[in-house]
Amino acid sequence: MLVTMALLVRLVFLLASHGFHFIESTGHYPALFLNETTNISASVANGYGYKSPFVGALSGNPGVGPTSWIAPVYPYFCAFVFRLLGVFSRQSFFVIVLLQCVLSALTCIPILRLGELAVSRRAGIAAAVTWAVFPWFSQWANTYIWEVSLSALLFTCLFLYALRLEDSRRWRQWLSFGALWGFALLVNPALLTLLAASVAWLAYRRSRLRIDWLKPVLLTLVTCAVVVSPWLVRNRVVFGQWTFLRTNFGFEFWMANYHGSKGRDWAGRSPTTNPQEEAEYARVGELAYVHEKLQTAKEFLREYPAEFLALTGKRFFMFWDGSTIRYNYPAAPYWLPWSFLPLSLLLVPSLVLVCVRQIRGWALFLGAILLYPLPYYITFNQARYRHAIEPLMLLLIAYFVVALFDRFRGSSVARPVLPLRVSL
Repeated sequence: MLVTMALLVRLVFLLASHGFHFIESTGHYPALFLNETTNISASVANGYGYKSPFVGALSGNPGVGPTSWIAPVYPYFCAFVFRLLGVFSRQSFFVIVLLQCVLSALTCIPILRLGELAVSRRAGIAAAVTWAVFPWFSQWANTYIWEVSLSALLFTCLFLYALRLEDSRRWRQWLSFGALWGFALLVNPALLTLLAASVAWLAYRRSRLRIDWLKPVLLTLVTCAVVVSPWLVRNRVVFGQWTFLRTNFGFEFWMANYHGSKGRDWAGRSPTTNPQEEAEYARVGELAYVHEKLQTAKEFLREYPAEFLALTGKRFFMFWDGSTIRYNYPAAPYWLPWSFLPLSLLLVPSLVLVCVRQIRGWALFLGAILLYPLPYYITFNQARYRHAIEPLMLLLIAYFVVALFDRFRGSSVARPVLPLRVSL
């Protein structure tokens, strides 16, 4: 019922907001539809292969070359929809957005289960209901074609899965944990920080409980590696050298770090909007282009280390206050950009509370929240990047609010439904 309510809320805002309307830009393509993910999807659907992450490269030139700018799962899904319903068609737009709304609505389930397992049932219910009905949490699902909603769902499910594996002796669970992690990394490699945090936490907890940890952890990591290996092999074949799941880190680093930058000022620097940059990308190929940008950024770092530190500080605040949202996205009224900062400020006492009370997996909560944003402090920063951890943020804030409510009532906060031992 909660998922149904969440989906209805998202569909209402989809139909009532600018997300319902096609904003015409070039030709018949809607502006909300044009990005690296859908450009690659269009290239695949048109029979050119996995290439052309930028608009001009899409426009009929099949010789631009291979890409690994975006991890493969979401572009291939969008390509499948394009093949069925038309490239950049109205029908494709609504099918993809409808799926994103479904994924966003389904996130209520792991939020509720995580609340029951780690904090309290009341906090879990409060967080899940807020996620369902508060329109702020549906903004990415019903307006922007990207893997944002899927990343948030996967992040929350994997976090919940890690907590449940603490004392598990079933090899099948560890195998499926690794397989799910492999899939998640093929959706969004930025989730890798949670893999590191969860594996480290599981190894520590199981060692404290005197349960074998090395074999299950190795099984998880090997399974994950097996799942992602076809994509790595593909990249080795098409690029002639080994690469990571995505190739664009050097470019993102360059985009945010140059003399006179404002921390995330990118106007005119991306091939998405700059024909000269796009032509250079097409001329030298993706790896050479990214390498060139990385070297330029390293020169900046050597020449202006103090400025780099200042920009990193700015990006830290930008990640948490949501100020970048006005640079990239046509904000609908219900997006409530001002709400980014209050949620971030409420997260601070919430983290303190869970650490003081040492709820189940408190160190994993802390590690996930602190580690996930680290790459975005030094590279190009956008408001949507934070969405992956917002289910965890919301749950911890709900726990804090419930604790305050109980304190004002003169009672202690409800304990978790499951037996709870003091744990790291």
